[in-house]
Amino acid sequence: MALYLKMPLILIVTAIIPILETISVILQVVYFKKTGNRIFKMTPLHHHFELSGWKEGKIVSTFSVITLVFCIIAILIV
Repeated sequence: MALYLKMPLILIVTAIIPILETISVILQVVYFKKTGNRIFKMTPLHHHFELSGWKEGKIVSTFSVITLVFCIIAILIV
């Protein structure tokens, strides 16, 4: 839809969670190679929250709400 409307930057807003998951992996790998330490307990980001004690349902619902909010923002931009 974003490509059809010739607004590809809307994809960044609507896909915020997959983008954050990808960035967390990239940051973890780069930081670990340079320092030997980790930023997150495990990547992708949702595994970090699992190891921090969050239940799977809480992670899914939180990520879903965040996605919903950013999709509404994207609709308002259009």
